[in-house]
Amino acid sequence: MRYELTDLKVFLAIAAARSLSGGAADMHLTAPSASYRLKNLEQALGTALFERTSKGMQLTPAGLTVRRYAEAILGNVERLGAEMQRHTDGVVGHIRVFANSSTLNGLAPALSRFLAAYPNVNVELEEHLSATVVKAVQDDAADIGLAAGDIDFGGLTVIPYAHDELVFVTPPGHPLAEYPIVPLDMALAHDLVGIGKKSSNFVFLEAMAHKLGVAPRVRVHAPSFADVLACVKEGVGISLVPHSIAAAFIQSGQVQKVRVDEPWAQRQQCIVLKSPQSLLPHEQAFVGYVVKTNAGALADAAAPAIRGS
Repeated sequence: MRYELTDLKVFLAIAAARSLSGGAADMHLTAPSASYRLKNLEQALGTALFERTSKGMQLTPAGLTVRRYAEAILGNVERLGAEMQRHTDGVVGHIRVFANSSTLNGLAPALSRFLAAYPNVNVELEEHLSATVVKAVQDDAADIGLAAGDIDFGGLTVIPYAHDELVFVTPPGHPLAEYPIVPLDMALAHDLVGIGKKSSNFVFLEAMAHKLGVAPRVRVHAPSFADVLACVKEGVGISLVPHSIAAAFIQSGQVQKVRVDEPWAQRQQCIVLKSPQSLLPHEQAFVGYVVKTNAGALADAAAPAIRGS
């Protein structure tokens, strides 16, 4: 197959515009030049990539396949350029980490120690739902994922490294605090303090409530868990938070803990990656810092176990 990256760019532009002339204009080419690029690609691949219809140029089944791979190829080229630019700027490493809120809460010690030990490595950290974290690793949108809960890891390598539990915290003397453990629908009958409408914590709670046909009664979305706990302490409402975040407030009696009678409340925290062998040395070091910092955090294991491939 003999074609250039420009051929793929022109192909994607035509596919997006559904028009040869439109794609050519987007690429700042003449229509004959774009047509030549497209024909070159089709000849190299040995098949037609478009059908010309009254609604414009439609991708053939082969074209749909090429679009998927072309997007991945050009995305990797862009990432390569960004990596090389970081080398030029004196940054010799970059790690893309997707994490859900439960894992983010305890990440600071490991992250700070890693960054201090590797001053020429940057970490790009994004918060997402655990299912999105897994898909990002599968699609190479993230180098390393940090996920929690009972989810489908899709054959990825999974390294359990810590455990937490989602609990409701209530103001002292709140009616819900009379119960040590409650079903979710019972808790959702009370006013809530949320943490950001787009946070993975609230998005998850909203999804679980939706399954019960209930809309959470949110009085306020606080910007951080510290602000959430302050609001709960003052009687604004109750909140679903990781136990590790609220432990000090619970122990001091500023808030009270109510466990949730749901299997998803137990949150095994895991590192998710394609394979240990796929990681660059600085990425392997990051995983090591997360595991080492949380050594002993798993109640059922002295060291993290690896499963998957």
